[in-house]
Amino acid sequence: MGGKHITIEDKPAEAAAAPRSFLFLQGPISDFFDRLGRTLVSRGHRVHRINLHGGDRLFWHLPATNFRGRFDDWRTFIGEMLEQHGVTDLVLHGDRRPYHIVAAEEARARGIAVIATDLGYVRPDWITLERDGMSTYSRFPRDPEAIRTLAPCFAIPDLPPRFHTPFWLISVLDILYNVGLVFGRPLYPHYRYHGIAHPFAEYFGWICSRAKQLARRPATVRLQARLRTAPGSYFVFPLQLPTDFQIRAHSPFADAREALHEVIASFARSDSKRSLVIVVHPLDNGLIDWCGLARGLARRFGAGDRVFAFAGGVPGEILCHAAGIVTVNSTIGTTALGSGLPVKVLGNAVFDVPGLTSQQPLDAFWHEPTAPDQQLTLDFLRALIGATQVKGGYYTRAAQNQAIAGFITRLEGELYPLPPLDIAELAERRVREPAKTIAIAGLEDADGLALARAYAMPGTQLLLIGAGNMLAGAAEDCRRRGALVDALTTDDCDTASLAAYLKARAFQDIDVLAAFAGLDLGRAMAAIDGLQQALRPSGVIVLAGKRNDELLRYARAARHRLRPEGVRVSIAAPGLAATQLAARLRAPALAAVGADKAARLIRRGALHRRQAIALPGMPTALFRTARLFASRFNEWLAAPDR
Repeated sequence: MGGKHITIEDKPAEAAAAPRSFLFLQGPISDFFDRLGRTLVSRGHRVHRINLHGGDRLFWHLPATNFRGRFDDWRTFIGEMLEQHGVTDLVLHGDRRPYHIVAAEEARARGIAVIATDLGYVRPDWITLERDGMSTYSRFPRDPEAIRTLAPCFAIPDLPPRFHTPFWLISVLDILYNVGLVFGRPLYPHYRYHGIAHPFAEYFGWICSRAKQLARRPATVRLQARLRTAPGSYFVFPLQLPTDFQIRAHSPFADAREALHEVIASFARSDSKRSLVIVVHPLDNGLIDWCGLARGLARRFGAGDRVFAFAGGVPGEILCHAAGIVTVNSTIGTTALGSGLPVKVLGNAVFDVPGLTSQQPLDAFWHEPTAPDQQLTLDFLRALIGATQVKGGYYTRAAQNQAIAGFITRLEGELYPLPPLDIAELAERRVREPAKTIAIAGLEDADGLALARAYAMPGTQLLLIGAGNMLAGAAEDCRRRGALVDALTTDDCDTASLAAYLKARAFQDIDVLAAFAGLDLGRAMAAIDGLQQALRPSGVIVLAGKRNDELLRYARAARHRLRPEGVRVSIAAPGLAATQLAARLRAPALAAVGADKAARLIRRGALHRRQAIALPGMPTALFRTARLFASRFNEWLAAPDR
């Protein structure tokens, strides 16, 4: 699966750019990263890789380090690796995978370039290569005038398809990768898989779904034939894969079912005379009967005679003759725009630009779909491809060779210098309306920062109160995780100031209020007193700090005062069992807990409304003690003077 490096004909190896140090994380399911790494090495650069599971290891044959620890230990590990290898560029495939999010945060904190790649915004034959992130976090502008200004900076793109990837090749590589993942589990016991279903469950579902498709094939052929005879009489809603991070991290929907529900409900309300065609993704695993679900929803909303569904992807002829396309943020949107079709985007997409996509509400789109500006579409494709896309592919040798040549040019010559997103731009690209509100006061060290990151995700609103030197970085990390963030410096967190802030911003219904006491319990008390009026009745206050009499007295008083309102007051402090064992056995490590693990324990304790949250808990303390005894016993046995 490894391969020789390719020759970059227009720039010989001896004329390569100044040596850089590249650290690769998880890549596409092929040997693309391995071949790219070999080419970089041949041009004088340093290359290293971190394998997270057996599947990663199968497709990489250059020097690598295997991470076999727990996810709580990943941040420390990746930070050490970035410094140990003097990394200048962190390269990763898919910027929303949990391991990649943490790695990118650590890289940005050290001034290291984060370079993300994935399947292209334009299909086929293109790969996305961007700095910082993609989709919501892409630097590519959403302003029509900025796009028009950017377009002349690049050559007219080579749009006609040149490469074909056979389905059997993708399937074989995917099976090899997941066999390595599953059966390599003993070597990587703590790996946290980013998918939703077990790979083998997906394969089973896919086989069963293909049998169903064969049975439904005659009906599908008849439906498609009828659509071909009635151009403009239907809208198309192509479904995306449930595991797609475009749905999970860049859309207002919790999952694809919620999106399907909203689209069919809106279409039914519209009383449109056209039809709605739901098309299941050709690579869908079949674990959900999307066609059956669509028909059931259509009947429920009284549109059973106007909503149709079939599996296998959208044939080009049917797509081009649709009245319009509705998509969450599928790249089929760029294909539709290129064909001049009206497109309505429901999520966060790089192509959701005024003048390109319909900006009207979905209910109105069914009646008067707005077509894209033809010249703006051409400028958009020219600018998007020039700034963020590389011609080629991940799988066949010809496509890889083309892509690697483009990657080398971009990686050595720097990616096109699009300006980074500012706070206002990130705020405009809101992923999801907040369903949960979290306030964290006393954010002045790694513990507070870790808790803020642990809560940061789409659908969460955060109020962060802390020291100015840490607050800005914490707020940026949380925004890049999809949360809506308000930040206040510690100087503004006295009781009166907080009350005024809450009133001015109409900030209310806080679900969890976490206050870190640190060395100043009074400041934590002031934050709680100022924010408690905004707590929802079922809210939780978590007071984190060292267990002492003053903290316990305040917690008891707060419980007594807030119990009638249904508010729970918890204490997150070093566990008694761990602390006592560490002191008695003179082993401080027994009571040690990393910031990320502490954040996970606090979050879980708050979710279950526990009165006491031990950091670490008794099971961990006992397990560590048993290991300590075993280690000391082995040392005693090995002692020469025993």
